[in-house]
Amino acid sequence: MNWIIDRNYIVNELLGGLGYPKWTQFMTTGPEHRDRYPELVEEVEEYYSYDLERGEEVITEEMQDVGAELVDGTWYYEGEEVEITFLIRSDLDPYPEAGDYFANQLEDLGFKTERLYRTGTEASPIWLGTHPREGKWQVYTGGWSQPSIFRDETHSWNQFNTHRIMGVPVYTYLEEYLEDWSEFDETARKLAYKEFSTMEERRELVETALWGAREFSNDIWHIETAGVIPYREELELVLDQAGGMSSQWPHTIHFQEDGEPQPGGTVNLELPNIMVDPWNPVGGSSFTYDMLVTRDTLGDGYAGYMVDANTGLYRAHRLDHAEVYVDKDLPVESTLDWVELNKVDKIKVPENAWSDWDAETQEWITVGEDERFEDEEEVTALRKSVVYYPLDLWELPLHDGSTASIADFLMGMIVFFDRAKEESSIYDEGVVAGFEGWHDNFKGVKIISENPLVIETYSDQWYLDAEQNVSAWFPTYGTYDWVGFWHMITVGVMAEEDNALAFTEDKADKLGVEWMDYTKGPSLDTLEEYLTEAKEEAYIPYEPTLGDYLTEDEAMVRWNNLEDWYEDKGHFWVGSGPLYLEEAYAVEEVVELKRFEDYPDPSDQWLFMLEGE
Repeated sequence: MNWIIDRNYIVNELLGGLGYPKWTQFMTTGPEHRDRYPELVEEVEEYYSYDLERGEEVITEEMQDVGAELVDGTWYYEGEEVEITFLIRSDLDPYPEAGDYFANQLEDLGFKTERLYRTGTEASPIWLGTHPREGKWQVYTGGWSQPSIFRDETHSWNQFNTHRIMGVPVYTYLEEYLEDWSEFDETARKLAYKEFSTMEERRELVETALWGAREFSNDIWHIETAGVIPYREELELVLDQAGGMSSQWPHTIHFQEDGEPQPGGTVNLELPNIMVDPWNPVGGSSFTYDMLVTRDTLGDGYAGYMVDANTGLYRAHRLDHAEVYVDKDLPVESTLDWVELNKVDKIKVPENAWSDWDAETQEWITVGEDERFEDEEEVTALRKSVVYYPLDLWELPLHDGSTASIADFLMGMIVFFDRAKEESSIYDEGVVAGFEGWHDNFKGVKIISENPLVIETYSDQWYLDAEQNVSAWFPTYGTYDWVGFWHMITVGVMAEEDNALAFTEDKADKLGVEWMDYTKGPSLDTLEEYLTEAKEEAYIPYEPTLGDYLTEDEAMVRWNNLEDWYEDKGHFWVGSGPLYLEEAYAVEEVVELKRFEDYPDPSDQWLFMLEGE
């Protein structure tokens, strides 16, 4: 399939030159492709360059091996024409033209095609919501966005070519196939969780992954678009060098006059699609334009960081400063002065650090109690992160009138562990593989101080940049770091505990219940019922643990605030970002955002990114 795609044709003819041909997940202008491994990528590009004749030879051999016959130029299997169903995006350049091109290539090689033209909203329930063996589609031609410059892109094989990260059928079903691709599978895992100690080892793993991914080819990358984002002359905002409108935009958008920022105003933003899938902070829609609102606007940055639009480095946002300790032989470097990097001989993990979670007792398991370490005289780690939060953290205002608390941080930790435990009432098998891959390298977390908040984290997973080695534990959820706070998360947890709703599409399908939506639809009535129940009981979730950090009076303040918020706004999405969700209009596919007047940060805090670096 790689050989029958003329990527240069797609870029030059269908995109008018606004893009790059692409053979790997690496961003064409990113550090992995451009700086670290250009020759490795070039070898893959040369080997898989357009060669229709070679592709036809392989297809013919494979089809004959399974008993198909080519009769008068058409492939037949057991007496019937072989038909391939193409699900083609109709609202995303270079589609539908590139989808038709690929289908035409296969028709020329003897296949009958059925072409289903769908918008992103229409296509999502088919390619993400059905199992491949249901036969609703065989080829999906769509797109994927990169929200920012990834300084380290070696996580991408674990994400796109294995079952461990994205808990939807098109990825989870890969697990059985990877049994025959053990070297590639293991390489993807090692790169994601940094199971190497030198750049030479990293290079060898990258080379194996580059070739393994193309041979496996559950997905085929073919072009990288150089998109255009038009906006009015009097408007200004920071655009990410990779992601365009990404996490920086709600913190920087403003009107200007004579080059000077002006306060106030209303912006109308038109997007290719919005509200594609249900919105919830744990396992809701991952569509780019949905996340422009749910993660980048209503939240508060990536887990307490802000991604630098020009470099991809993390800058402290809801953090004051941090210390990072790594094994002295690891190739880690520091750039920004908010992180202090220390290279040391040994990092000892304290026995009273939390290393696992008991879903039955709803209590933390310490390093000293953890069976994983029972044969180790001393538990050590390759990395230690110490995060110091600002003194005014517990004054951070939330959209519903609440203020942040230590319970928010603990709830984020607990739910992350709890969902992966079979004994849990919110167990979700779709997250287990990803959790286990992470947990294999995790050694422990310890809260050193509550006020000011100081958190230590110990792990064998590390990154090349010191800034990326900071483990913040800011309360975020899901694969894509949606910010959430304990009370608004709890109503969803209560609903999932009773199998009334489910956070993820995969679990919702298996249970035959509604995929949870915090903003619209029938989920709201269900969530309201659990809010009423929680308020009547002054409910504290995970009370055996959170009961030590949260009083009934404090819980009642949150439940009253959430009730008032829902009565006023008609939804349950409570964040802490610079804008809040005023209303979601599901039928019209319109969301209305308003400025959060209590947002504490200076409005010009991130405008320096407009200058570039």
